[in-house]
Amino acid sequence: MKRYLFTIILAFIASFIFAQVRIDTPALVAPADAKTNQMPDVMLDWNAVTAAVSYRVQLSEDASFSNIVVDSVTDLTSIKNSKLNFNFQYYWRVKALDLNLNESFWTPVWSFTTFQKLEPDKPNNNATAQIPDVQLKWKTKVGTSNVSGVEHFDIQIDVNANFTSPNAKTFLVSGSTFAVTMSQLNFGTLYYWHARARHSNDTSAWSDSRTFTTLDNFSLKKPDNNSVGNDLNVQMRWDDVSGVKKYDYQIDIHPDFSTATTYVTDTFRVTPEDLKYGVTYYWRSRARHDNDTTLWTATWNYTTAASVALALPENNADSVSIKPQLTWSQIKGSTSYQVQYDVTMDFIEPENYFQTASDDESPLFNVLYKLDANQVYYWRVRACSPIDSSAYSEVWSFTTLPAVGINDELFGSAEVSLFPNPAKTDLRIQLNLTQPSVIEFSIMDLVGQTLIRENLNTSAGLNNFKINLTNLANGIYMVKMKNDNSTYTKKLIINK
Repeated sequence: MKRYLFTIILAFIASFIFAQVRIDTPALVAPADAKTNQMPDVMLDWNAVTAAVSYRVQLSEDASFSNIVVDSVTDLTSIKNSKLNFNFQYYWRVKALDLNLNESFWTPVWSFTTFQKLEPDKPNNNATAQIPDVQLKWKTKVGTSNVSGVEHFDIQIDVNANFTSPNAKTFLVSGSTFAVTMSQLNFGTLYYWHARARHSNDTSAWSDSRTFTTLDNFSLKKPDNNSVGNDLNVQMRWDDVSGVKKYDYQIDIHPDFSTATTYVTDTFRVTPEDLKYGVTYYWRSRARHDNDTTLWTATWNYTTAASVALALPENNADSVSIKPQLTWSQIKGSTSYQVQYDVTMDFIEPENYFQTASDDESPLFNVLYKLDANQVYYWRVRACSPIDSSAYSEVWSFTTLPAVGINDELFGSAEVSLFPNPAKTDLRIQLNLTQPSVIEFSIMDLVGQTLIRENLNTSAGLNNFKINLTNLANGIYMVKMKNDNSTYTKKLIINK
């Protein structure tokens, strides 16, 4: 009888247990047990259980679950928290419930710890030469976790490592923003900064402090230091410093700036006024905003062009047109050029002209009236501005063409033919000479520049030559043939 009764009791207990625990216990997934650097809105995640229609989740401040923070039922397999304390260890567990509200066992208890403090990012610790509107940035992650669940960030910056000076500043930044831009920090100053996160329930610890030093100077860029031959409208440039409202600059003919005027500009490039030709100028710059001014930059110097350089006709050129075009180098910022030419190199009674200057065009002068044939001319040019004139260029000379035709011995008794004229791609030369000779053949443009030069080795009798003209453009040219004591010149037209 007793054995029978004991069997009935065991069956009852077994049926009771079976009735109470019908479904599996869930398996926790994330965050992993003992995981650190979790966010105050950490997501708790577990695996689904067959036949479960809901889950009960508990989050506690202690492992015995006597201080429960969250006790919630959800039909999902995860739950998102909010406004958990920073740098705090939490414990959590989950059980499953079926349609009849039968419960599984609780899962094993896992724990996680919320993050303690943020991590600064930029500028790098101990960075130097930072701009006065430097951007302070902190990392969007703590460890491997993205920062979330934060309502605001506090940023402190000070010249004191303890953040206790009267100039200490605190900035409030949205919890979705991970940077704040400073404004008008003092130049050449060491700053300390740190950041912390907060929401309405708690505030994190301050991050580790970072330091940086703002720039106290910057560099000049153009024109190159010690450069020469600069235009009158030379542009002076220096580094473009962000966070600066104005720049001061000084320019002087004395390296100690004893007679300098200080100019103020809101740009990092300026064109100084009233420069003179052939003068060395010393210059420097500094930056400023409402609160401070940098040191002066290093002193640089540059020298303006003293004179122009003649170009065409080449010096000592011969067979130059009697109405040549004179060209020379440009000095930008000039308003005109004075051109002189004369038959004497002393320019006792020169022809004197002023040619208006343009910075957009290369300078040139077309001689207005025919020059004498077969005459040596000397010429020079100087640049002019409203307040100064450059030195004259070097004196160059050229010799004009002789009268077109045959000159004396060799060609005087020869039969000379140039054809076709106008020509296209080739010029044929036929010479019927009474004696052999080496003839210097050349083709020049109307400003006296030699474009083709060849030596023709001739014999007594009929000689034929062909000259390739494919590299010459359409226009009017002068053909010249000469030996030691004879010259032949003729106009050539090229029309392709």
